[in-house]
Amino acid sequence: MTWYQKQTLGIRMETIEHRMVTTNGINIHIAEKGQGPLVLFLHGFPELWYSWRHQILYLSDHGYRAVAPDLRGYGDTTGAPVNDPTKFTIHHLVGDMIGLLDAIGNEGEKVFVVGHDWGAIIAWHLCMFRPDKVKALVNLSVPFLPWNPNEDIVSTLRIAYGEDHYMSRFQEPGEIEGELAKMSSETVMKKFLAYRDPDQIYFPKGIGFRYSPGDSPVVLPPWLTEEDVKYYASQLEKTGITGGVNYYRAFKLSWELTAPWRGAKVMVPTKFMIGDLDLTYHMPGMKSYIHDGGFQKDVPLLEDVVVMEGVAHFINQEKPNETNECILEPLNLQDLDMHHHQNNFIMEGINHKTITANGLEIHIAEKGKGPIVLLLHGFPELWYSWRHQILYLSDHGYRAIAPDLRGYGDTKGSQVTDFTNFTIHHIVGDIIGLLDAISTEGEKVFVVGHDWGAIVAWYLCMFRPERVKALVNLSVPFIPWNPDGDLVELLRKAYGDDHYMSRFQEPGEIEAEFAQMSTKNVMKKFLTARDPKKVYFPKGKVFQDSASDDLVTLPPWLLEEDVEYFASKLEKTGITGGLNYYRAFHMSWELTSAWRGAKVMVPSKFIIGDLDMTYHMPGTKDYIHNGGFRKDVPFLEEVVVMEGVAHFINQEKPEEINKHIVEFLKKF
Repeated sequence: MTWYQKQTLGIRMETIEHRMVTTNGINIHIAEKGQGPLVLFLHGFPELWYSWRHQILYLSDHGYRAVAPDLRGYGDTTGAPVNDPTKFTIHHLVGDMIGLLDAIGNEGEKVFVVGHDWGAIIAWHLCMFRPDKVKALVNLSVPFLPWNPNEDIVSTLRIAYGEDHYMSRFQEPGEIEGELAKMSSETVMKKFLAYRDPDQIYFPKGIGFRYSPGDSPVVLPPWLTEEDVKYYASQLEKTGITGGVNYYRAFKLSWELTAPWRGAKVMVPTKFMIGDLDLTYHMPGMKSYIHDGGFQKDVPLLEDVVVMEGVAHFINQEKPNETNECILEPLNLQDLDMHHHQNNFIMEGINHKTITANGLEIHIAEKGKGPIVLLLHGFPELWYSWRHQILYLSDHGYRAIAPDLRGYGDTKGSQVTDFTNFTIHHIVGDIIGLLDAISTEGEKVFVVGHDWGAIVAWYLCMFRPERVKALVNLSVPFIPWNPDGDLVELLRKAYGDDHYMSRFQEPGEIEAEFAQMSTKNVMKKFLTARDPKKVYFPKGKVFQDSASDDLVTLPPWLLEEDVEYFASKLEKTGITGGLNYYRAFHMSWELTSAWRGAKVMVPSKFIIGDLDMTYHMPGTKDYIHNGGFRKDVPFLEEVVVMEGVAHFINQEKPEEINKHIVEFLKKF
């Protein structure tokens, strides 16, 4: 870099603005410049926002708002507990970025993301956890690393390279810090940034950098000035290196916490760049993974892979002009695609089998051939609630599959004595495991849910939209995450302690009251309830509208044989499994805070009866009809309100529901 170039860069750097954003329990320092679509730059180890100085200036000149934070544990970002590596998992790091985007972005705005090294790892997970937040991704140096069921990456690399490999040496708190402290901060930064050998970095004990021990001088490459090194070193002097090293120390915990994303794909338009002298490019199996189809399989919207010759790891600083142009090129992409099938009636021929998945033995009922339609029942029901739909769909060219959900019917293995095993993550995990077992790789399925099955379906679509082609939900609309509390809490405030969800909370209490009735009577009272306002279970009188032993007249759509089937299974399993879904509501609320503001990005149709109690809950009609629902479910194509119909809509009006489902599925 010439003297003139240095002077010009220095003057322009002064136009970059700096500020603090408080979010996710820390104070994040950001550097930003420009106006237009937001481009979020995520740095790596052992770097800072400053690594993106060239890109910030270039993109702000080309109509973008460039924002580069100092990540947790780095630079001027404060508040991270650096003495606790468990606070540096990938969930914490992505959580920081979601909080930052909520603070600096407009509501509903998708952003472009560019990541390098650890910033690339964070960016991959951001796109995998929250694709609704990202318009397109450019990642440098580190490709997507799919979840490995055998071990975390540190363990893998320790086997390949031994105990002196840098990731292994970074594990013991204080140890590597002690060795690096023998060198000046400037020397440490020079040795990292100037490293160009595609072999791995090793730190033999007592020697430090194997390739350049101690204070042996480092000749800076033309792209790195003494002023650059001084800036990095001044920040390292202030914060120490522990924050950055903690990312590696939390690798194993992050691996454990990302098990639900086994087999998940990154469904964001993507470009990837790497230097052919980058040490990552030379890790075992990496070239084959990048070039022979593995990478494209895990990142289906990967549009381009660029390998830059003669370039090492710090690619965006070593080749700023080429990197700038490569980033600018793909910053405008979009996608959505789908298509499929078609039509009579008979209860024989439904097949029953058991699928082992997610620690359960899941009973399923299925019939037909063609695209899968997964039917998810509610409380206190079974696969049997979908009997009419299974027959109709199988006759119209679909493979209809209805499981007994966790805790219900013939599905076994759930610990009903522990309601913490019934969070929404457990239930969606069951469904993902089931889909892995019954569908072909990469196959998207149709999903239809009712009541609790609808809640599970909304979360399935929010957590894993790449698994669902289209959704039809009945009776329960999407319920966005509410910072004021979980649904049970909010309904207790609205309706008091006798509201059924409040009465369901104390383990054993409501079970004892139901036990005073026959299981047939319990099922009849639930299935025939038609008054949308009578949702109370006063102590000692569980069904407010009728005495517990009152005879119930069945409606034309519900036969004694139907009730007997439901009751026979309830007799066998008890009702605790179904109640546990409500008991786990608060825990599910805590665990879904990362999806605050998330949208359901799957084509959807919603059907509800005007006598359904859900339709009469506070604010529900307004939410459904006045824009809130469509805002949270942008691909909501239709809302149908059926007159004179109560909660168990798919059983009460089977022919109409069948037609609504097939009409919608046929669009895809």
